[in-house]
Amino acid sequence: HHDVTYRVSRCSELCQSSPLYQFSPQDVESILPEACVFAGVLPLDQTVAASLVAVERAFGYEERVVVGVIQADFRWETGEALRWEGNRKLPGETKDVAFFPRAVVERNCLILPPKVKPKAQFYTQSRSPAVMLEFINQNCNTYRTLEGDLSFQGLHREEILGNIFHVADVSSFSIGMKFGLTNTTEQCSENSNTGPTDTGTCGLYEGVHREFRDTGGYRYTEEESVTFNVENNLKQTIDSANARENKVSNKIVECERIPVPTRAEFFHSYVKRSRPVVITGAMKDWNVFENWSNEFLRKQFGKEEVHIKLTSGGEYEGVEDASLWEDYRTFQIPSHVQDQLQFPDLVVVRPATMNLKFAKFLDMIEEIAHSEVKNISAYLEYSSIPQYMPTLEADIPGFPFVTPLLTRRHLNMWLSDGNTLGKLHFDPFDNLLCQISGKKEVVLFEPHDNTRLYEAHIPEAILGYNNRTGQFRRKTLLDSTSMVMSPVDILKPDFKRFPKFSAALPMNCTIEEGDVLFMPAHWWHEVQSFPSRTQHRNLAINFWYEPFLTREFPCPTCSLDVNPHYRHLLG
Repeated sequence: HHDVTYRVSRCSELCQSSPLYQFSPQDVESILPEACVFAGVLPLDQTVAASLVAVERAFGYEERVVVGVIQADFRWETGEALRWEGNRKLPGETKDVAFFPRAVVERNCLILPPKVKPKAQFYTQSRSPAVMLEFINQNCNTYRTLEGDLSFQGLHREEILGNIFHVADVSSFSIGMKFGLTNTTEQCSENSNTGPTDTGTCGLYEGVHREFRDTGGYRYTEEESVTFNVENNLKQTIDSANARENKVSNKIVECERIPVPTRAEFFHSYVKRSRPVVITGAMKDWNVFENWSNEFLRKQFGKEEVHIKLTSGGEYEGVEDASLWEDYRTFQIPSHVQDQLQFPDLVVVRPATMNLKFAKFLDMIEEIAHSEVKNISAYLEYSSIPQYMPTLEADIPGFPFVTPLLTRRHLNMWLSDGNTLGKLHFDPFDNLLCQISGKKEVVLFEPHDNTRLYEAHIPEAILGYNNRTGQFRRKTLLDSTSMVMSPVDILKPDFKRFPKFSAALPMNCTIEEGDVLFMPAHWWHEVQSFPSRTQHRNLAINFWYEPFLTREFPCPTCSLDVNPHYRHLLG
């Protein structure tokens, strides 16, 4: 285990003749899960040694970096010699400084690859302390000066992380208060991913969404907004006190709604604070509300093939008991994988899929909307506009308040008959969700204590669909897992199995036509869609951006941190 006390004490005991600690191979291997290692390779010339001493002092109280020296004949306990990344040497280069990046924890796959010894990287830049310092800061995501202090960027980062928005800033109304914790487990033990979504789900479904539609609900106003920047600490303190006095305690709190913000307002008050907000009027100049009719889309893209998702009742990616599936008794998960699963008896139900012409899909959702076809829901979800409908980009110019700040990764279309329910999950992107037709009721939960949402690897299964008979089957369990779905059903919570969920604080961010929801990365959300009364469909697009605040996952206890991609925005 690496910490400052360990490093200083080892150096004082073993390196009395030198200010730099000599790392054994075992030291390096034990440190790398938590910190980078920057090490001179003995013997050192005087210039390199002096520079290493300077940067060691600079990082003396930085837990993510250690600086020292290693032997030229460095060998692992197996006798294997140290390998260098790329194993190349430029003319005039010497292997006098090695850099070992922090070992990234493998969280995506439960079947780990064979363990290999770390490789060292050549440090090829100037041997001056200032250049070494900048190299380490950039590659270890640290923010130190040669004096050992935090740089301005580091101070800015600390201030950001100390001022992240929490729902508790504006509400004390928990899920437990919503349900009263009375006989919830016994009353709501059923689950149906293949049956229709209706109002008879333990008598709770309609109650939840009726509350979300309550126009008399509390709105956290712009005047109460807690903004953040370096110059307004006094205002922040005053506004925070006012916010605490105005906490909602008797209903689900609603998102703040604001007009189009300036770039500075959006960055300081929402992006940096990981704070959801509904923006009104941002789409008023877009050529989409009348032009993007089904007839227009059919004419422009009707012959293009699209990949759609299907369920019988409109619920997408819910979680249910694996024993309901046909191959439950014969399907086997490797024991070393099963032992790592927190919920081996549950599965995330992936919808059935189908490839068909876009015109046929439009026919399908129109038939569903007019009840000409029953017991089926069809959804074109996260379909790439640049890839499949590039000419539409001319109608959606983006937003001046975000374009220079965040790096766009995806632009998607979401189109259905309008009666879909996307179950509780998070996305690792900052999201601008833009509503064109219909309405979406979005229930959010913050990403700060993910033990309440029971974040974990959950096995997956995929529905089968017979196009000839129109029948769905719980047919196929998969050997893959989902990392972004919650096993908790927010409409029928099992508080006996998921007791921590009772303390979760929900937030309602309903968007109507023309609204834009900024949903920061990693915020859990469940989305109930409703059709347009005139167009009988639900149409939205969304921009997914490289997140400003990010974290490792699945990891229920990992916290948000500033994404190294945006170091330049820290000053």
